[in-house]
Amino acid sequence: MKTLLNPWFIAGCLTWLIVITARKLGHPLPYINGNINDAFAIPVIANIGLWFQRVFVIKNNYYVLSPWHVIFIVVYVSVVFEGLLPLISKVYTADWIDVLLYVIGGLFFYWVMNKPVVVVRD
Repeated sequence: MKTLLNPWFIAGCLTWLIVITARKLGHPLPYINGNINDAFAIPVIANIGLWFQRVFVIKNNYYVLSPWHVIFIVVYVSVVFEGLLPLISKVYTADWIDVLLYVIGGLFFYWVMNKPVVVVRD
């Protein structure tokens, strides 16, 4: 459960919620609306995957995702959201800046968030 309490994960989810709410209310936030969610996308998705692995598969709070897991997530999200979906829906647009933000988010997740849960005992 501590994996879902990571402050960066919470910040990413809150940022997404603020951006979506502002859009729905007709007040999109310039720059933040288009880019900040893309930067937080991989850390949020990877953190949910890490939590799932820790709770249901590996059952160990010391487990971390390998670089290949993070690379797979970045490539998968990039191909689906910047490659396939723009081809089949006018709602989506391909943007290579988004791919760069996914890569940056993946690096951030791997270096900053992808840590074992350490329990401090007194």
